[in-house]
Amino acid sequence: MTRIAFIGMGEAGGLLAEGLIVAGADVRATYDILIDDPAKRAALLAKTQKIGLSASPNARDAVAGAEVVIAAVVSDQMVIAARNAAPHLKPGQFYLDINSASPRMKREAAALVEVNGAHFVEAAVMDLVPPHGHKVPMLLAGAKAGELAGLLTPYGMNARAVGAKIGSASAIKMSRSVFMKGFTAILIECLAAANKLGAEEEVLDSLQVSFPELDWRKISDYYAPRLVKHARRQAAEMNEVAETLEELGIEPMTALSTADRLQWLADLNIEPEPKSYQELLAAINAKG
Repeated sequence: MTRIAFIGMGEAGGLLAEGLIVAGADVRATYDILIDDPAKRAALLAKTQKIGLSASPNARDAVAGAEVVIAAVVSDQMVIAARNAAPHLKPGQFYLDINSASPRMKREAAALVEVNGAHFVEAAVMDLVPPHGHKVPMLLAGAKAGELAGLLTPYGMNARAVGAKIGSASAIKMSRSVFMKGFTAILIECLAAANKLGAEEEVLDSLQVSFPELDWRKISDYYAPRLVKHARRQAAEMNEVAETLEELGIEPMTALSTADRLQWLADLNIEPEPKSYQELLAAINAKG
């Protein structure tokens, strides 16, 4: 039985941990910085208890004795998380970083983790986690990527090694994000503009004619709460995408525009999360 620990217990971390436990993995502990926040500590403890995890007070206690440490934090905290965990990692431990970040940041985190002999493996998560849980498709890269995939796939994880070079998996993910995050930014901009004309239903009807295989109202309803919930994190991710594109010699015009639109939505601070695209459009209008 593979012993696993988590750094970060947000949406992705929680779903992965829950799925791995059900599949029979020995998921022992997690460390999340929210443990140090008096306003959020109780919610974190309730979440970990429900999943069946121990909420460690620090990274040292969380990673002790684990064969695999899965880092599932927000992208702008991934290097900090690696720096905090690195002194406590032992030779032979795997550190799997599933965060969406540029190849440069992955290499920076890898350098920290591998100082004491631990194995850094990056994961590019290639679909939304909520529909799939721990079975979400992942591409792994790193010198020990194939070995780690062999440890995780018996528990149902859809992990496939794509190379030994750190950054190769994340570059694939960053390229995909140009479309995936760009699509959601375009959708919200389109509907917000149409709503100013009182014509969002006509626009959706037209999209339905042009792309009849997709249910555009269902898609819009699906993305409405997720856009509000994740806009700030996704805006940061798109800046990482822009950096990746620049490294590849591609001017990141679309990526940067997507980051701006998602940041605009985040800065509206819409509460509560809308349950439909109509509620989202009404909230945008209420913000002026």
